[in-house]
Amino acid sequence: MGLILPGAVDSQTLQIPLAPPGCWIRVVSPSGQDFDANITILKRKTMDFSKELEQKVKEAIEAVPEAVASTAKRYFLERFAEKAFDGEPWQTWSKRYRPGRGTLLVQSGALRKSIDIDEISARRVVITAGGDRVPYARAHNEGFSGSVVVRSHERVSRKGKPYVVKQHARKMLIPRRRFMGESRELETLIKKDVEQLFKNAMER
Repeated sequence: MGLILPGAVDSQTLQIPLAPPGCWIRVVSPSGQDFDANITILKRKTMDFSKELEQKVKEAIEAVPEAVASTAKRYFLERFAEKAFDGEPWQTWSKRYRPGRGTLLVQSGALRKSIDIDEISARRVVITAGGDRVPYARAHNEGFSGSVVVRSHERVSRKGKPYVVKQHARKMLIPRRRFMGESRELETLIKKDVEQLFKNAMER
């Protein structure tokens, strides 16, 4: 399973200061000639300032996709420790099923380790989880109710004798315990991190 996050930033949602607070420019000249000369100097300084600002903004924009990817991956990984997604706690184990080791969705750690950044570009960021080694990722993230085929396998009885369980079908109900997807919490974190990124760029 995978999640596609927008890597581009809507410039309308960002407030980028065009000058440090309290910075202003004023031209004062007693004569027209001096005024023209001052205007020329002012234009040159303004052009230099604009180029410097443009470069800072460009560098900040180029850094946004990687910042989004890093924030998203970190948020998804933290779900396994917090046992909640977007403020909604995971459903606890039923009384009938409680493994002897591990916690909710964390026994071998394979599912958590499968979360990774698959693509970073100016257009999008792709985070994936699951794969061939963790085929149950989607079932846990979205929930599952239905019949599954249990393959033939060998078990050991309470008396210690091995026996073979024939292939059969059984009903399975897996509660939804989200660890990936769209999230208001994640959107807030991304917005905060991106704003800090631009702030740092402007202060350099």
